[in-house]
Amino acid sequence: MTTESRQARARYALRDGKGAVTREGEAEAVIGEAGVTVGPASVSYLDADALRAADYRIEIDLWPGGQLVLTQMGRRHDTFLVELPRARNQGRVVGLFAHGVTMPEVFEGALPDAAGAPGAAEIQVYDTHVTLVPQDADPLQVPFGALKRVRLQDDPPAVLLETTEGATALGLLGRQRDACRDAIVVRLGAHARVLSELTGQGGFADGLGVPRARVRDFAGLVERYAASSRAPCAGALIAAATDDPRIGFVRLLDPDGETLAPPSPLPERWGAFLLVPIGGLTALEIIAGPAAATYVFRAPIDEVNRDLQLMHFRRATLALTDEQAALTPTNPHRLALRKLWPLRTLRKCTVARLIHNEGWDEGLRRVTG
Repeated sequence: MTTESRQARARYALRDGKGAVTREGEAEAVIGEAGVTVGPASVSYLDADALRAADYRIEIDLWPGGQLVLTQMGRRHDTFLVELPRARNQGRVVGLFAHGVTMPEVFEGALPDAAGAPGAAEIQVYDTHVTLVPQDADPLQVPFGALKRVRLQDDPPAVLLETTEGATALGLLGRQRDACRDAIVVRLGAHARVLSELTGQGGFADGLGVPRARVRDFAGLVERYAASSRAPCAGALIAAATDDPRIGFVRLLDPDGETLAPPSPLPERWGAFLLVPIGGLTALEIIAGPAAATYVFRAPIDEVNRDLQLMHFRRATLALTDEQAALTPTNPHRLALRKLWPLRTLRKCTVARLIHNEGWDEGLRRVTG
């Protein structure tokens, strides 16, 4: 990548939601880290919902309405068009919380489109999940904790990622098929070793809550991994449970500055949590790691756990008030709030966010009734 490949002299036209041209002219178009600028016009990748190119014309469809059209780039058109989708897609990976804290191992492959035909896609293997970046659609991800099986398929050649929700085929990998599978399996193995060492037993996966009936010495595990300030809250939630509470461990991608240390130490960036069913509610308590509030959702425990896994237990956007979550052009979380369905689902079914203060017990009683 060079500076030259990320800029080009262009004719531009910025249209509003009704198709009327609001700005036009000729200026240097620049592909930046957060968006594209051309003259006085600036477009964030978070708002670039579609990108098309044909006949030396680039069209970027914008949220909440409008379009940026770039033409007359001359010999720079092709190199600019190589870099623009890459930058846009990576910006949307970040905006949809599909990124990690380390650089991924990247493979060029394909995913089946709506009609089942393979469409070009970048496959990013992080330490915690696989992010799939289709050429013409928004990124999606498969958390390692949700994987039940990773296997090779011969006809057509692919790597299959199997979860309880179904299978995702990573195709057109060519000679990199085995390497892609191995990259995923190696990281899964590393997680399994960490969790086995922490718990002394199998059955745990990253971000997966395991029911009390399937955990050897559930109470002892809670005692070992609940920070002293969270132990009373854990006890109150478990006492209120109307079915098996669950305990799990998650590798966090947005750890807080303030961390809660349990009696038995956790590896860096790992946290411990409880999911507790109380009637028709599910409570989430982070018992070690970040100093998070208690979240109470009106949804089944399996669905809550699935959605939390898909967000890697990121909580910043869950904590937003309705005012803070308003879909405005300046909201830094607007893409996730618009398009990340696990976040939208969890926010919709959130009935309480209980801060850990002197009113926590009363708040829990009031919510659970």
